Parts: sequence; structure tokens; C-alpha cells
Amino acid sequence: MEPITLCGAVILAVGLWVEFESIIMKVARAISNSNIMTAIMSTPTKQRPLYVKYMTGIGR
Repeated sequence: MEPITLCGAVILAVGLWVEFESIIMKVARAISNSNIMTAIMSTPTKQRPLYVKYMTGIGR
């Protein structure tokens, strides 16, 4: 890729980010606060690693 094309692509990307940053952040915040995302990210039970069972002598 030629340097002038690369510079143009960088300038375009930065310009689009500045223009649409507030909209992108609102959408990202809405997605992270949604009930669906909360259900996906939560872990139902905390599991103990297998090696803890052997270290503490549980299960002998």
C-alpha cells in the first residue's frame, strides 16, 4: 500500500471516530447494560479447580 493511501486511510478512520464516537459509546453502553448481556456474562456457580480437591484431602 502506498504511503499516501495509508495516510488517507488513517485520517479517514480518525475522522469517522471523532464524528461518531458519542453514538458508538451510547450503543456500547446500552449493550453492556442490557439484560441479555448480563445473563451471558454471569457465571451460574463458582467452580473450584480440580487440584484444590487433592491439596485439601477432600474425597479421600
